Parts: sequence; C-alpha cells; structure tokens
Amino acid sequence: MLNHGYMPGDILVACDNELGIEPGYLGHSAIVVDSDHIVEAVILFPHVKFSGIGSFTSVHPKHAVFRPRSESLGRLAADYAVKYCRLSQFNYGRGINVPPFSFNPRYPLDDEWASIYCSKLIWLSYHYGAGCTFYNDFFLFTPEDLDTLLSRDPRFITIYRHPEFKFLIDT
Repeated sequence: MLNHGYMPGDILVACDNELGIEPGYLGHSAIVVDSDHIVEAVILFPHVKFSGIGSFTSVHPKHAVFRPRSESLGRLAADYAVKYCRLSQFNYGRGINVPPFSFNPRYPLDDEWASIYCSKLIWLSYHYGAGCTFYNDFFLFTPEDLDTLLSRDPRFITIYRHPEFKFLIDT
C-alpha cells in the first residue's frame, strides 16, 4: 500500500470501478477519516461504510489523493462523514435502508438521506461538515467532477496522482 501520510479530509478518487466498466468512464471516491480508514458509499449493502485505506488503494491502483490545505477544513468534513456513516449504520441495523444507494437525478445533491453514492458522500461531507460547497456542472456529482474541481481549487493540493489516472469524458 502506498502511504501518503493520510490525514482526515483527504479525498481519494479512482478512475476505475468494481463494476467492470473500462477505466476512465466511471470512477470511485472516498474520504479519509483517520490515518488508516475511509468512509465510502458503495452499491452493495451496507451502502455507507468504514473501510481501510489499503482496501481502496489495492482495488483502485489508478487513483489520486487530494488534501485540503486547511487541516481544520479536512477534520470538519471527516467528522461529518463519520457521523453520517454511524447514523446510516444505525438505520441499516434497524432494517431501515436510509440512505439507499441511487444515482437517481430526482434527488437533489443536498438531500442527505434520499440517496447516496460515492462522490455525493464527499460533496455532503464538505458542504454540511465544513461549509465548503463544490460546484456541480451536470445532474450527478461524479468522481470526474472531484478530479476536475480539486485539481484547480486553491483550497486543495494533489498529494498523489497515478501516472495512468485519467477520466475520458466530462460527466
């Protein structure tokens, strides 16, 4: 596992996925919550979960790591992600599938509980946790959007970018 001295709020963005779709079209993203763990939203139940950073980087070797320049900004976003994950797991434990995994565009990006997907989790964590709202150019906020925005946002720095990391379409 690559070790970049991960910090809370670091954003991991992969240009590949576990669905067998060719790299560059549909990626995956997660937020670092401590030096060893991430929170991610996945298609399989439970949809919001804690995972090890190594599980992300081994499954998604073609990834990038973005870090907020402000440690407090990252900490606030990470704290939100932890709280959101715990509340989601509480719901799941009671037999309530909230939030459900869905790319349905009828659910607004700022609706915390109607649906979740990986990059929406990042958006929510920074928006509600840290007061940092990322611009959304189309109907879904995607890993490609994270890469495009964070590569240009002066509030973030790129810690790592795999040489073959790239998206092929603007989503």
